[in-house]
Amino acid sequence: MPEHDPERELGPKITSALQGHADTQGMQATDLAREARRRVHRRRQGMSVAAAAVLVAAAVGGVWSVMGSDSPVATSHSDSAGEGKAAGPERTSQGIQPNAAANTACPAQHPIQQVAGPSDVPTGTGLDLNTPVTGLTACRYSTGQGGLLGQMQFDGAVAQQVVDAIKVLPERNPELPVFKCAPQVTKPSEAIALRFATASGVKEIWVVYDGCTDAGFFTGTHTYGLFSAPLKLFMKDSVRPSGGTYLSALKDW
Repeated sequence: MPEHDPERELGPKITSALQGHADTQGMQATDLAREARRRVHRRRQGMSVAAAAVLVAAAVGGVWSVMGSDSPVATSHSDSAGEGKAAGPERTSQGIQPNAAANTACPAQHPIQQVAGPSDVPTGTGLDLNTPVTGLTACRYSTGQGGLLGQMQFDGAVAQQVVDAIKVLPERNPELPVFKCAPQVTKPSEAIALRFATASGVKEIWVVYDGCTDAGFFTGTHTYGLFSAPLKLFMKDSVRPSGGTYLSALKDW
């Protein structure tokens, strides 16, 4: 009868236990790998769906941009002080608001240069002094070959001050002399066109201070005498002349 050996009985049990443990570890490893693959797959699906959504949104946005947006053509406005200006020196001063008077910018050529006399304001051009004004550009022109000599823009407050200072003047300044002069020097060498912005467009007052026949502020329907009070409001920098026949007689302009 063989001798009982406990180690022999334990051997198969240990071997079986180790095998079972290994099988269990293998199954767990397999399950973990399977779960990892499943999560990776789900993540890839999620990323694919998100990418598709982005592409659809981009496509829809592009169609909307083409069909629903404004025209890409840029539009310019004559709001800035530098745009729409005629050639010539320009200055700025206190009270200036370029935007308020941008549409009154001085043209390079103006009727005040060609008319028989600077008091001949064309019909419909002159300002009714009871009309509210929102801006002013003072344009100083040579009546010869000099063209535009100077210009300056003022805001609505200064523009209204100029109108109010002119509207109270008499038709003639009795303190100005009456000249007798030869025809060749009758016409002034220069004059100023005051271009006012109004609700009905640009309206003007012409200012004559040189020559020897007319002097004053002219609207085409009314004449106001030449006095220094209104002149001081806009005769600044390049709009201020060096002199003139009637300016010399005013003294305090």
